[in-house]
Amino acid sequence: MDRIRIGLIPAAGEGKRLGYLSYILPKCLFPLYNKPIIHHIVDNMKSVGVEQIYVIVNYQKDKVIEYFEQAQDEIGVGIDFIEQTKLSGIANAIMLARGSINEPFMVILGDDCTITESLDNITRLFFEHDATVVEGIVIEDDKDILKSTCCLSLDEDKRIVGIEEKPKEPFSRFRGCGIYIFQTDLFNYVEKTPLSLIRGEVEITETIALVSKDRRAYGEFINGMNINVNSYEDLLQAWILMKKNLGPVFSFGTKESDIAAYQYK
Repeated sequence: MDRIRIGLIPAAGEGKRLGYLSYILPKCLFPLYNKPIIHHIVDNMKSVGVEQIYVIVNYQKDKVIEYFEQAQDEIGVGIDFIEQTKLSGIANAIMLARGSINEPFMVILGDDCTITESLDNITRLFFEHDATVVEGIVIEDDKDILKSTCCLSLDEDKRIVGIEEKPKEPFSRFRGCGIYIFQTDLFNYVEKTPLSLIRGEVEITETIALVSKDRRAYGEFINGMNINVNSYEDLLQAWILMKKNLGPVFSFGTKESDIAAYQYK
């Protein structure tokens, strides 16, 4: 079976950095042109064949559930909800679905805006390499953004050889996005991941770092635009791009021979 049928959306966050909006709505329901953020995420999952989605909820969970009930006909896939009673990180949110998932699955974070024609290339790389994880990546020129997100380095086979959350000094122009495909043995790696000293949570980036030591973690380029919605400026930029008929779709054309050029010396 070379397709992904199961999706997981961690959508328990409040979005406090967006001020008053977070009093009205959970972050995943913030408006993004014609639909809330999470509905666009569902559409991206459907484009690779996902049939069943688990949504991790907490803050204003009733509003998330109500939205999916109201939009059921347009959603078009099975939706189940799992409550994360304690907000303790993405990796722990993923672990909540362990009893429900027994095959490869896609995870897209509930504040992710990805404008693309297809995520099929991420799926292909996952099955071609029998990977434990493939993380979606984009080329990021702004070092300040890299310092506040996830930075990766790759070898010529797109295998992850370095990964760090919020690095003080970025070591490449590769930014990890909130898009992943996981094999179920990922759950075993989460169990082995120590708590972050800074946040006291199990960081999914640290889990992927463990997988990379076993040479089963890969990065694949998104053929399009990616914005992690953390501020009003992010939301506005995502809204404008989405309004422009899904925005400009870029093919980065990153060949294996080009990868070294994007990693800082």
